[in-house]
Amino acid sequence: MEKALEQEIAKPSAFIVVEGEPGSGRTSLLDRVARSEGRNRTVLEARCARERDPVPLAPVLDALGTAAGGWTGMADRLSPLAGVLHPLLPELRPVLPDPLESDRHLLHRALRELLTLPERTLLIVDDADEADEETQEFLRYLASRPSERLVVLTSSAIRLRQREPHDSWWPPRAGVTARFTLRPLQVEDVAAMTGSLELAERIHRRTDGVAAAVTAVLESVSGLDAQAAVKLSEKVVPSAWAAELAARYAVLDEGAAAIVAAAVILGRPACSKTLAAVAGSDWAGIVDDLLQAMAGGFLRDQGNDRYAVRSPLIADAVHAAVPGPRRYRLHSNAARFLAGSDEPQPERIAYHHREAGELDEWARRVAESVDLATAEGRPEDAVRLLEAALGDPALSRANRENFAVRLSRETAYGLIGESTLRLLRTAARDWPMSKAARGEIRINLGRVLINQAGQVDAGRSEIELAITDLADRRPLLARGLITLALPHVGAVPVEENMRWLDEAVRASKGTRDVELIAAVTANRVSGRMQIADPGAWQDVGTLPSSPRSAEVRRQVSRTYINLADAAAWNGYYPVARTYLATARRLIQDEEQPYLEALAAGTDLRLDVAMGIWPEVETGVRELLERVGESSSLAAEPLLALGWHRLGNGRRKEASRNFDAAFALAAGNVPQQASAFAGRVTVLLAAKELPTAARLAESGLETIRRKNNWIWAAELLPSAVRVLVTLEQHEAATRLVDEYQEGIAERDAPLAHAAALFCRGLLARKRPGDAAESFGRASLAYQALPRPYAAAVASELAGECHAELGDHRKLLGALASAETIYRSLKSAADAQRCRRLLARHDPTTPSRGRRGYGQSLSPRELEVARLAAQSLSNREIAERLFLSARTVEVHIGRALAKLDLPSRAVLTEDLLREQRA
Repeated sequence: MEKALEQEIAKPSAFIVVEGEPGSGRTSLLDRVARSEGRNRTVLEARCARERDPVPLAPVLDALGTAAGGWTGMADRLSPLAGVLHPLLPELRPVLPDPLESDRHLLHRALRELLTLPERTLLIVDDADEADEETQEFLRYLASRPSERLVVLTSSAIRLRQREPHDSWWPPRAGVTARFTLRPLQVEDVAAMTGSLELAERIHRRTDGVAAAVTAVLESVSGLDAQAAVKLSEKVVPSAWAAELAARYAVLDEGAAAIVAAAVILGRPACSKTLAAVAGSDWAGIVDDLLQAMAGGFLRDQGNDRYAVRSPLIADAVHAAVPGPRRYRLHSNAARFLAGSDEPQPERIAYHHREAGELDEWARRVAESVDLATAEGRPEDAVRLLEAALGDPALSRANRENFAVRLSRETAYGLIGESTLRLLRTAARDWPMSKAARGEIRINLGRVLINQAGQVDAGRSEIELAITDLADRRPLLARGLITLALPHVGAVPVEENMRWLDEAVRASKGTRDVELIAAVTANRVSGRMQIADPGAWQDVGTLPSSPRSAEVRRQVSRTYINLADAAAWNGYYPVARTYLATARRLIQDEEQPYLEALAAGTDLRLDVAMGIWPEVETGVRELLERVGESSSLAAEPLLALGWHRLGNGRRKEASRNFDAAFALAAGNVPQQASAFAGRVTVLLAAKELPTAARLAESGLETIRRKNNWIWAAELLPSAVRVLVTLEQHEAATRLVDEYQEGIAERDAPLAHAAALFCRGLLARKRPGDAAESFGRASLAYQALPRPYAAAVASELAGECHAELGDHRKLLGALASAETIYRSLKSAADAQRCRRLLARHDPTTPSRGRRGYGQSLSPRELEVARLAAQSLSNREIAERLFLSARTVEVHIGRALAKLDLPSRAVLTEDLLREQRA
């Protein structure tokens, strides 16, 4: 724009208007033009300002007087007309002709003559819209009578209204040769100034691109490192800029200033009616007030009678400029007006009452906000509101106790962070409150410590501490006891959990609390399903299908999620899916992040078990983003990811996932058992048998302490394989006998399939018996369906048939395993089966390049072995004195021959088999 402006100035007789909102950079642009070097022109600068009693033509006269020396040698060129300037320009009396009587027309002619004496004059008039009427009239006169010797450059704010009914519009309606409008800076413009896109985005968001504000913020963060600059840019209010803004705010009419203050106090777009009500302004003058506020750069019209503060920076500066008593009154007005609206928002009303110092009304509205968030299924919002209120020192003791209890109740369905747990611990331990309130907080704290934080011992301690406080409130105590009643909780035997359930039933006896009755029923049903009690199915049928109460709906939804979890561990996969669908239907119109996360975790476990693998990694990543990788809720997705990666041959990554899941699953026995199983399987594949044996025994001891062998269905096959490989056959037999005794008369198809598989392992030296057991195990796994386990059993059955020389059954078993592995994209497993098939059936199609046939060349084998040790192409090249490109070719050929998708699944076990 600056270049285009200079081009217009170079034209003769130009009259140029530069427009822009306050702070858009008009003055700085005119200053740069005035100081441009290499221009053969006389420059006069006039500055205008709105004044209560202005001196007519003062800006122009001051500019001429400042440059009086420029006219010293031009006296002979002045006409007698210039004599009218004697009383106005005493600095020029030595060069002016004799005094002459004046009128407006003669005065304008004389001033124009003086301006056009030099060869080229540039008259710059800044803020011409603020000039007195005589000055504006003279500028209009110059526009209507151009001269080749004179260029006029003016700047003005974009006018939205006339100041008074008799005012003329500025700029002139005729004679303007060019107009320029300064727009707000874009993010790209700010980025060019900062060199950082992140900083530019933050500054632009805070200033809305107003040039003067951008420059002021940049100066405030100058010299700071990038991170500190970004942080400061979001809250800094530059003092010099703020002072200038305060001066502009101070000269607004009273009504306009009140409207701006009301918009700042409201903190969001509002209609003219709302602004007038909060400001206490006269409705008749609202249009003029709004126009003045927008012309001053304080407000922005968003359309449809909605107005907002121009930028967050302006909001902060104006907020500081409004005196405290005035702010309090505005907040009070806002609270009353919003409370009377058609759709009152209690959270906003509460905020305004607090800012107005109306504490009783603030606490009442906070309670209403929490009630609304709970009713609408927004537990995280309820927790946020309560935590904010509890952190306010102005909260009364009675309200503090009430809100602390409410916060503890909200932990049942939201995703609770460590800050909430700390706050509840502090409240229960240190705050003065009634025994009943302290006991309820401890009950609810104990529940969330067990259910979400995985801190079973700490949670049990809180519940036990609450027993004394709640001696007279048995129904409330029952809520804590039923948390301890679920068998998967803690390392205590299942019988201990059932004892807690009996205590909860006794404590709730006679209650009319339908939500408590539902909770006790739910945990009884869930507990029976977790131990695979065949009678649990009848209990499930007693659950209500469409409860009217929101609390009961959530409780029943949670029950179905617990039932789905138990059914999945038992091996009833389609049933588990049905339960999850029922749970989601019950809360479909609510936001229940905790329940949704539980359901999503079980869904992922089912996907992996049932061989639905394509979206597992994406689903795990999304769930971890929601719950956080340090939450106990992350254990389930990490387990799913570990088993998925193990099936794809990515053992190192799987091992890390199992380790992380184990650390988070403290207190959840089935998850711990699954993590043990995954870690033992990885060690078994790596031939680290002693370590695998020790780890397997630790996992089995966990199961023994719990006395629920249903949850060993994943661990036992790996544990038995370790013992058999170590030739500890008696120990393996005792273990399988113990396992079968533990699952006897239990309705758990997965556990019984695992028992068949283990019997096959025990009979491995009797290939006929082993083949039958493995075949039955494969069918049992397929019926669940659990395809990967079915393929493993089928492959082992094929090996037994090979030893028996039963060619037909061998080919059928191996072909079935290879087909399943291939469908799961388990490349290494599928390739192993194809090699066995090729060995026993020459008609099986082979893959790979010619030369060495299906075998790797010596060089390919050498390179592949190093790649399997996780060496990079460059490291392999340096070790073998090859180029990196040659190494890349050898690895590509090796992967093609081995039918592997990537080097990530290349293992030394595969290469040993290839050499064999």
